[in-house]
Amino acid sequence: MIYKVVLEIEVEANSPLKAAKTVQEWLESAENKWQYYVQPCDKSEEVFSVDLEEEDEDAVLNVDNYIPMIK
Repeated sequence: MIYKVVLEIEVEANSPLKAAKTVQEWLESAENKWQYYVQPCDKSEEVFSVDLEEEDEDAVLNVDNYIPMIK
């Protein structure tokens, strides 16, 4: 199955390029822990929140009202 994985981050920056570079630095840092939103690409309305810090079944939760920041 193919999935769409979304990582939404709000960052203050002087330009879109600086914002993207800041986020890239964060992603490369092992210190940061991220929450991901995952959706099957089969036109399903299901969205899951995935926390990689959790174990097995506790890592994946259904999201009832996911509202993307960018539409």
